[in-house]
Amino acid sequence: MKKITLSNIINGLLFLYILSIYIFTYREGYNTLSNALAFLVVASIWIEVMLTRKKVRFNSILLFQILFIVACLITAFYAISQYTVTSKVKTLLLIFLVMLTLVNYIDTFEKLRKVIFYFVIAGFFTSIYILVTSDFSVITRYGSQLGNQNAIGMNIGISSIFCFYIILGEKKYLYSLLYILLIPCILLTGSRKALIFVILSLITMLLLYNKDSLSKIVKLLFASTCVLIGLYYFIFEIPIFYQIVGIRVENMIKLLTGESVKEASLNNRLLMTRYGVEFFKKRPVFGYGIDNYRYLYGGTYSHNNFIELLVGTGVIGFMLYYIPQVVVMRDLLMKSKNKMIALVCYSFFTIIASYFILSPTLVYYDSKHYNFLLAIASTVKLINIRNANLINGEKNV
Repeated sequence: MKKITLSNIINGLLFLYILSIYIFTYREGYNTLSNALAFLVVASIWIEVMLTRKKVRFNSILLFQILFIVACLITAFYAISQYTVTSKVKTLLLIFLVMLTLVNYIDTFEKLRKVIFYFVIAGFFTSIYILVTSDFSVITRYGSQLGNQNAIGMNIGISSIFCFYIILGEKKYLYSLLYILLIPCILLTGSRKALIFVILSLITMLLLYNKDSLSKIVKLLFASTCVLIGLYYFIFEIPIFYQIVGIRVENMIKLLTGESVKEASLNNRLLMTRYGVEFFKKRPVFGYGIDNYRYLYGGTYSHNNFIELLVGTGVIGFMLYYIPQVVVMRDLLMKSKNKMIALVCYSFFTIIASYFILSPTLVYYDSKHYNFLLAIASTVKLINIRNANLINGEKNV
């Protein structure tokens, strides 16, 4: 029988918490279960830190996150709704606490790999849950039983990126079967964002992984073209996928090419962005108060991370939020002699970069899963340096 240790308890709680982000976060009444698991994760990790007398780490991501939260809190003094600001700041502080905890826990490549594995398995269970509980006699966007379909699609998209890392980096080809399950489930959510996210991330990750070989890049571009053609056929020629996501993709393409579309959500979000730009012009430096866009525009948020931050906190909050992400992406591109670590770096880089590109289509500054991944990504540099030092030490022996 395997001995129960504090490390094993932390691993179990961490997996359950990551799973809860997928299953409970977007369901009314279940969020308290996820928060309870977060408390247990935080408590157990800090107990380990105290018992092992580890030095507490506080990196630049955490510093900027605190500064961003302070900037959000200051907006309460002039916000349209002070209650909304303080409520959002409370959420951001709780997210920060978990980020701080993860930064102080993940200090080895083995721990990093486990967290990646947990995200993959969480995506697997989420996909199975959607397939088992959905009524396929009615064609609609599936996954609503877990909350917002776009958020669910993005979460499974993250799992697919990490699954691809395991297949490519660790040569565990059996995970291809899991990958084949994840992609159709993303399409079943009908999320255009998740579809674009997966395509952008995969192509970027493969280009970075093969960037030193021109012949490999050419082969990759050819293979990517074939995959895109296959995906095009899959979306537009298979009836169920066409009705769920194909029509939505067609509408998006029409909008981008200047054609008029009848889809209300696209037109409304375009209008939200236009109004947001006008609101920002009137208060460009400090904004109107975090999460106060909804009081300027009919009681709903902007569905645009750029606009939400610019209108809520002005240029100051916007810069405090995005500058550290640029720094983390730069660090993730540092060279590593370990190919597995390099591919992990590229995985996190493509996730962060793809979210940035998709910022005009979703709001994620207060997203649990994204901010936790950002905190985890900020530990990769230290792990990379320690791995390089270990290799150099072995050579000098």
